[in-house]
Amino acid sequence: MISKDQSIVTQVAAKIAAELIIKTEDTTKNVSEWLTAFDAVKEALLEAHAVETVKGAFPSAMESPQFTATTSTTSSGGLAVAGTQHGDLPGWLVSACAKAGVSKVWDNRDTAVGTKRPWFKSADGSMNDKGEPYAFWPPKAS
Repeated sequence: MISKDQSIVTQVAAKIAAELIIKTEDTTKNVSEWLTAFDAVKEALLEAHAVETVKGAFPSAMESPQFTATTSTTSSGGLAVAGTQHGDLPGWLVSACAKAGVSKVWDNRDTAVGTKRPWFKSADGSMNDKGEPYAFWPPKAS
């Protein structure tokens, strides 16, 4: 039997996965894409929930250097990168971060390009209206 929290996470992950996939006429492909998205979203939600639980139970543990040590490189527009920077920062990112009030990001391009994962995530503690770090994808081609 799953807990109420797990049930909620599962339902939310299912809904988000349905919104993420690009539906086609091929039902088998749609289901396959949904399953991939569902697994990724559910894992991310459960991981985020676990981190929040640990923060609540052991706040001093989350302040140790192993969780906070990052190197930072300042880039264009005063935007800083936490960890490793993978090339020059695109102009659309600098503009989007300025609009959202984000001053530091994680550069995930090394693992996110070609996937549905965001290329950049806020690393300065700024959160969107859902209480999540801001996520940035490249603009869709028109």
